[in-house]
Amino acid sequence: AGCPKVVPVEIAKRAEEEHAKGNPFKIGMFTGASTGDSIDGSLARANAVKFRTPYQTNKDMRNAINAVQHEPVQYFDMHLSQVAQEIRYGFLGGVDVAIVEACEITDSGEIVPTSGVGIMPTICRLAKIVIVELNDKVPAKMRGVHDLYELQDPPKRRQINIFEVQGRVGLEYVKVDPSKIYVVRTSKENEGSGFAPVDEITEKIGENVSNFFVSELKKGHIPPTFLPIQSGVGNIANAVLASMAQNKDIPRFEVYTEVIQDAVLDMMQKGHISFASGCSLTLSNEAMERFYRDLDFFKNKLVLRPSEISNNPG
Repeated sequence: AGCPKVVPVEIAKRAEEEHAKGNPFKIGMFTGASTGDSIDGSLARANAVKFRTPYQTNKDMRNAINAVQHEPVQYFDMHLSQVAQEIRYGFLGGVDVAIVEACEITDSGEIVPTSGVGIMPTICRLAKIVIVELNDKVPAKMRGVHDLYELQDPPKRRQINIFEVQGRVGLEYVKVDPSKIYVVRTSKENEGSGFAPVDEITEKIGENVSNFFVSELKKGHIPPTFLPIQSGVGNIANAVLASMAQNKDIPRFEVYTEVIQDAVLDMMQKGHISFASGCSLTLSNEAMERFYRDLDFFKNKLVLRPSEISNNPG
């Protein structure tokens, strides 16, 4: 979600051209999390990646990491919340080029992300060049959804003054020196993919979790107003949320999560979730279109943050 979709494909084409001439061409790549096929897929198929971190879910990239027919991609499955800090420490080398997607950019260098944040504040600040894919498929009124803030590094890290799900500590844009920005205008749809529907097993897991919450409410272990939920990613997380929505004994609640999925949007529209905090919108294409269409409704019900905050285990 929120990944560049044009420039990486062109880099993959360039790699194929150079390889055909017998010339070496590979890049080192770190991302905010898993990416769409336009990044991991196209570059892996072109044998254009020397190093890759962190998390990835692309079949072609996995094959490239485990390759035997050519030199494999050097891969490190780092925790997502650590990537920005490791980059700032210099452990991964310098940042030559940052490639990001935006829905708005100003002459003064204010870059407004689209549906994902990841490590964007850090790489934009440290990169020698920032290539911005300005995607006109994403409405500019996404501005205001994001809370962009870079943590201080240990041993001088300060507290993060977020005390509630809707709390904010940063800016709604990334500020970059305009002299190092290069804009590529694009018009690309979201590379979304849906999850499998709830089946008998995941439904039962969801029921067990929601029944546990109700039991804790009745015992007074959870206050009557309920507590924010930390939601995971995937079919089981969706099943748990769906079961909570169907349980009339569970009041409206707030959600901390890594990625905001289709189920969260559905529950917001039905009044079950009042607010969600995450790093990206990992939605099916249908849900993403609904989100953009009803952006005025959703805008004051969610916030997108850098992964070093949204995914931080501390």
